[in-house]
Amino acid sequence: MRAASPHRNLVYLPLLLIITSGILTGQHSIPAQERTGFDGPAELPRFYVKSSVADTPAPGHVLQVKDGDGLKDGLRRAACGDTIVLQADATYVGHFELPAKSCDDGHWIVIRTSTPDSSLPPEGTRITPCYAGVSSLPGRPPFHCNSTKRVMAQIGGVEGQKKIISNSAGANHYRFLGVEIADTGANGDAGGYYNLVLLKDANHIIFDRCWIHGTPIGEDVKGIQFEGSSYIAVVDSYISDIHSKTSAYGADSAAIGSVTGIGPLKVVNNFLEAAGTNILWGGGRSETVLSDIEFRHNHVFKPLIWWEKSPNYFGTKFAVKNSYETKNSIRELIEGNVFDNNWKMAQKGTAILLYPKNQYGACPGCTVHDLVFRYNIVRHTVNAMGMASTKATTCAGEPGNGTGSCNFLSGPIYNIYIHDNLLEDISEPTYDGSCCAGGALWGIGTDQPSNWPHDITIEHNTGFPVGSGILSVFVAPPRVVDNFVFRDNLVGSGDYGFRGIPIGGGNKGCAGPDGALGALERCFNQTWKFTNNVIVNTSRKPTPAGDPYPKTPHCGALKSCSQFFPKDWKGVGFVNFNNGNGGNYRLLPSSPYHNAGTDGKDIGADMDALNAALAGVAP
Repeated sequence: MRAASPHRNLVYLPLLLIITSGILTGQHSIPAQERTGFDGPAELPRFYVKSSVADTPAPGHVLQVKDGDGLKDGLRRAACGDTIVLQADATYVGHFELPAKSCDDGHWIVIRTSTPDSSLPPEGTRITPCYAGVSSLPGRPPFHCNSTKRVMAQIGGVEGQKKIISNSAGANHYRFLGVEIADTGANGDAGGYYNLVLLKDANHIIFDRCWIHGTPIGEDVKGIQFEGSSYIAVVDSYISDIHSKTSAYGADSAAIGSVTGIGPLKVVNNFLEAAGTNILWGGGRSETVLSDIEFRHNHVFKPLIWWEKSPNYFGTKFAVKNSYETKNSIRELIEGNVFDNNWKMAQKGTAILLYPKNQYGACPGCTVHDLVFRYNIVRHTVNAMGMASTKATTCAGEPGNGTGSCNFLSGPIYNIYIHDNLLEDISEPTYDGSCCAGGALWGIGTDQPSNWPHDITIEHNTGFPVGSGILSVFVAPPRVVDNFVFRDNLVGSGDYGFRGIPIGGGNKGCAGPDGALGALERCFNQTWKFTNNVIVNTSRKPTPAGDPYPKTPHCGALKSCSQFFPKDWKGVGFVNFNNGNGGNYRLLPSSPYHNAGTDGKDIGADMDALNAALAGVAP
């Protein structure tokens, strides 16, 4: 822990002496042509958060503060447009509350390190702990530090508190720049802060090039949690060591999360690490929806040193669930991210969960719709993606997860477009260890009597499952999934291919002996489309997985359809298959599936577009 300065004073400087601020717009802005409209069946966000330095002018005074009490006083005294400067070699200890002031888009309050912009990463470049004097963290990707000089100011918590930064209702127009927000051990190394940052009823708050972290074994459950707040942005930042031990709060730790929204929200170009669910929207006693979410260019990560089966396991057991989960959100763009490492522990080990959930009965309108998931990599996990509208069984007033007697219904999941993603090393035997329950690329289902999933399109994806297979659907007819499209995908079959699975309690659901065709005809209405998919038989069983697949004339609303069944991966024609883990999955010009999609493109993910979207995201 760094010592705080004993001085407690504010120094007002002329505006011309303010630290030079960059005026770059940032390399990760949404292209203008994508700012409105639709992608497939899904509407894109209607509103985007402006987060560049040029968009957050602070033309007022400069206030230099020397310690925690000085920072509190600075926050109280700062006028809209002022900049509060923290010394790069100091730690500011306390619980800091952002006051509500009548600021506007032309007059922000900036809280920043004294280090000039020229010694920070350029705007649009992710910061690392190098800038706080830390050259590496165990089990994380290397930082490749050019220097470990401390150039970030540190804000640390105080003993007995459960949060470090919070706000008065209505706080607005604050920007943190080049700041480390840290559990410095005031509550003990194994203690922590339930929320490092907790925003309630705030708006226009930006975290830019910040490192937000707990301690290696602490009970630091939430990195940034926001509720009832709008125009929130986290950009070019690094969030790490967010976790909850199984003996304490449980599994729902999150690097960034919100139960009550409301958005819009921008999360772009960050490293985001948490044990429970790295990103978590909705759940709990949610009554309002989170809308207009831009989630791009992030590395979402769990270090394998947290995994008990890893040879490098470090000895503290954290509760692990998912990489990304939404229970209540609309108009969401998830693009150009890498989701790394997720294993079976507190749940089944599914990396991406799109699950509307009305957990306590107060949110029958909780829904997930108009979501685009494109140009992402999901890798090293039990299952890749699950989509369902299910009955919640957590009863108000009951402890824990309830008794299962409430059966609260949610809204549906719909208008989902999943395209041009790579699903790699999706492996039940590696990350689960049990038989037959994992290793699926996708799952779709519902157990609700109404509000069934509909308008879901999965196309131009490349995936390598080991275990269950392509897609598992759990629906009990006469429930059906409307307007389902599965085309132009390049996937391994796994052990079961595309199949229906039993619901439980003697209900067979879509399960049957007639393979993918039977599941489609029983659990999807006749608008389904299933065509031009390359399915490589990778079953560990003696018979091909998922047969029979739809063929002419069994194509739903299509007049004709084709599927392709190479006998092994060699027949696909990849540049370098590499056993489906770290390969180059472009198709050679000689591949029989080059330009063989329904749209004349290569079957599988557009690897050039995917690689362009992922440039610089992860090693």
